Amino acid sequence: MKPLKLLVPTYLIALTFMNIASAEDSNRALDAWRAFAESSGNPNHAKWVEEISKPEAIALAKEWKDLRGFDAYDELDKIELPADLKPGLKITKENMDQYPWLKDYLPKEIYGHLTSSWSRIHEITIVPTNTYYMHKGYLQGTKGLKAKGIELQINEKGELLYPDGSYALMSGPAATAVPFLNPTNGLQLNWDLVASTVNSDTLEFNPIHMRACTPAGKVDSEYKANLWWSHYHNRQLVEPFGDLDGKEDFIEGGSIFFLEPYDIRGLAGVRQRYPEADKADDFKVFIPSLRRTRVMTGSDAQDPIASGQELTWDDWRSYWAKTDVDKFEYKLVGDGFILASPEVGYIYDSTVLTEDQCNYQSMEMELRPVLILEITDKTGKYMYSKRRIWIDKEFYYTQYQMTWDPRGNPLRNWDDSRAFRPTIGDAQWRYVMVNNYVTKRMSTLFMTSTWLDRGINVTEEMFDVDQLRDFK
Repeated sequence: MKPLKLLVPTYLIALTFMNIASAEDSNRALDAWRAFAESSGNPNHAKWVEEISKPEAIALAKEWKDLRGFDAYDELDKIELPADLKPGLKITKENMDQYPWLKDYLPKEIYGHLTSSWSRIHEITIVPTNTYYMHKGYLQGTKGLKAKGIELQINEKGELLYPDGSYALMSGPAATAVPFLNPTNGLQLNWDLVASTVNSDTLEFNPIHMRACTPAGKVDSEYKANLWWSHYHNRQLVEPFGDLDGKEDFIEGGSIFFLEPYDIRGLAGVRQRYPEADKADDFKVFIPSLRRTRVMTGSDAQDPIASGQELTWDDWRSYWAKTDVDKFEYKLVGDGFILASPEVGYIYDSTVLTEDQCNYQSMEMELRPVLILEITDKTGKYMYSKRRIWIDKEFYYTQYQMTWDPRGNPLRNWDDSRAFRPTIGDAQWRYVMVNNYVTKRMSTLFMTSTWLDRGINVTEEMFDVDQLRDFK
């Protein structure tokens, strides 16, 4: 520990000289993190401060605040927080009862894992609230809609449209924009979440590492894969820019190629989204043991992405079920604040697993302003009777999710830490936690995101299963 303690002050002193700035060259999130990093002495926190101190990050945060009309700290100003709820607080099984307010902010399931015998969380540390935003393409697209006076519409089928009736996510500024900066109903909030997608033109995990644990805390399912996702229209961040050739019928696509274990190596899946509410996704999986490509149906999207895992095809990026008002009801059921994992994965891991990979040694959390979306199944045939999503007011992305099975029993939750780049405003993923409360199984996903050369590495072949099958 002594070498670490000697290095930290020098590092922080260097940051201090790098970041001497006037009030307009800062924001409250940065000020809070500077104070916290100095007190924590953690080099990871100092590196995060360095990243959010860069002029590009400060300017982009300000532009988004001006466009939205608020940031996270403006929302926090509206409430009176418990005096104990502040950065640096450590919560454990031993002291959790000292904080009766904790149940008001910490998701019920996460609260339970402080004392549970499976998927146990040994320690939670509160860190400062960040300010988040989307990448510059979304900024320009959203500004473009506002400047042109374009008000997007939702028709009787629940589809998102331009005023002329064309599909909003297929062309023009709306293809990369926040449809409703301040949503007022469930469908508007749903479309903000859908339109935010992965907040990048191209995503690449090389690899994604998936593990699942038994209730006894033993890893019994483990996979490695390459995973890609692509935004097809009005691309502004990663080449090729504009619209992708040959993708005129689709909004976006995701694909996966399994590397390990050996017995399923080569299993490949591609799912592409049509804009029509009543048109099922183009969804195909190549099965190497059969040397055949299988066309998947909507019900197949409810299956686990791999045997033993809790991640389903409809839970990519937390929520990739198709918007369909004939099958689901969408309600904005409230707003408030929730403690959730910070999106610091670009710099460091905010969650650390125990040596057995089946429990949590430590987990950081920050207080986030959210709107709560509740999606209820109308058919009685879907895997979830209800899905509740706490959607970030700044980021328009899931901060936490809970689902219930057709009998109304708690089924799966979702918590993640994204790899958010403050200077660009884009994001990939670093970590995801999914727990099954019926089987008491824990699944984790750790992603190694590619940032350079994505325009070269990720090609159209990744989104054609007949070509992807020969990837490696």
